Amino acid sequence: MALPTVMFIRHAEKPEKSEKGVTRSGEHDEHSLSVRGWTRAGALAALFANADSRALLEEPQRIIATEPDHAYKSKREHDTALPTAHRLGLDIEATTIPDDYSTLAGSITRSTTPTLVVWHHGSIPAFLSAFPVGNAEQVPTSWPEDRFDLMWVLSANGDSYRWQSVDQRLLRGDTLN
Repeated sequence: MALPTVMFIRHAEKPEKSEKGVTRSGEHDEHSLSVRGWTRAGALAALFANADSRALLEEPQRIIATEPDHAYKSKREHDTALPTAHRLGLDIEATTIPDDYSTLAGSITRSTTPTLVVWHHGSIPAFLSAFPVGNAEQVPTSWPEDRFDLMWVLSANGDSYRWQSVDQRLLRGDTLN
């Protein structure tokens, strides 16, 4: 059985410290996305619906995103995934951030469906470490704090994965490496 492609993104832009985010219905909420974040979320939906036009990407058939809990209040991961889920007719598998990523990583690798993971950026490197990555020494130990415009992609490479960083190139001002 071939390993599925796994695409990791962090939530889209959050509000500046002096601002509040905006919910889907337009209400102010400090745990939601900024207007630019909602713009990126919509652009991501178009990108993933046409993923065959971008190297390494596949149209997701499964979306996993963190959900708020008593310790982690952010709605931004779910909000970022929502436009893509709607456009592709998928449900979001919402989960809290686990202490041990091996069960969730195992669930992803046992499936054959390309998976989009929308996660808290501070935990993405730990999540990736639960996958069999052949070039694990190239995976950064932290997601760049100021980057909302990256994707980390795991592509099947035999019985392990090859990690690559991909620029989204969706909004004005996105960094091009």
